[in-house]
Amino acid sequence: MKKVVFSLLLVLVLGCKPETKTFSGYVEGEFLYISPTTTGILQKLSVSRGQQVKEGDELFALDKTNLEAALVSAESEEARARAKLENAAQEYDRASQLSATNSISKSDVDSRTAALESAKAALEIAAQKIVQIKKQLDESSPTAPGAGNIEDTYFHAGEYVSAGTPVVCLLPPENIKIRFYVPQAKVSQFAIGDKILLHCDGCDNPLKATVVFIASQSEYTPPVIYSVESRDKLVFRIEAKPETFTPALRPGLPVDVEREAP
Repeated sequence: MKKVVFSLLLVLVLGCKPETKTFSGYVEGEFLYISPTTTGILQKLSVSRGQQVKEGDELFALDKTNLEAALVSAESEEARARAKLENAAQEYDRASQLSATNSISKSDVDSRTAALESAKAALEIAAQKIVQIKKQLDESSPTAPGAGNIEDTYFHAGEYVSAGTPVVCLLPPENIKIRFYVPQAKVSQFAIGDKILLHCDGCDNPLKATVVFIASQSEYTPPVIYSVESRDKLVFRIEAKPETFTPALRPGLPVDVEREAP
């Protein structure tokens, strides 16, 4: 009889396992990869890994020799096109006056009209070319779109850089987010806008965050989450934005998440 009672007590004790109130996750960053829009030699790299930058700080600069030469050529082309337009406009005005007295044929008037329209189009093309080259000149020396940390650089001064190839990797603090995983049975406890608390190594006190995303489909627990309880079970991915930024929240840092008490 005593053995039976002991067995029942053991079952009750094991069955009354405390409910898990924390969930495993990690810090994730959405990086900005800053690239030139033209090809060229990297003339200057203005930042280094780990450097903090503010909005408007220069990141790097390509050699502008070819673009500056192209701008001079385009401006000369625009000047010639403008001169041709002025001449075509004078010819058209003269033809219009002669047409009023029937002193010129209709075909001559049509010819001068076509020449005027062609000259206008040529000038517009030349002007657009200048705008494009000036835009490329600006983009050959990009600046930081906002404050952030330089996570990495990929070229040294003197190296050739192709258009669209990242030169600098920037992480703005507002692009830091928390990704954690909740079992199927508990995902209904979370809603967009809910407040959560984060616990992490290097965090002196719990940090607050706001839930901004809840996956609509379940998935298997990622290998990065080593919780024995949740391994090989279906979970839902949830993402949250920290309310304040702290340098302790580095991408890849494991965190424990719990719902903030109401």
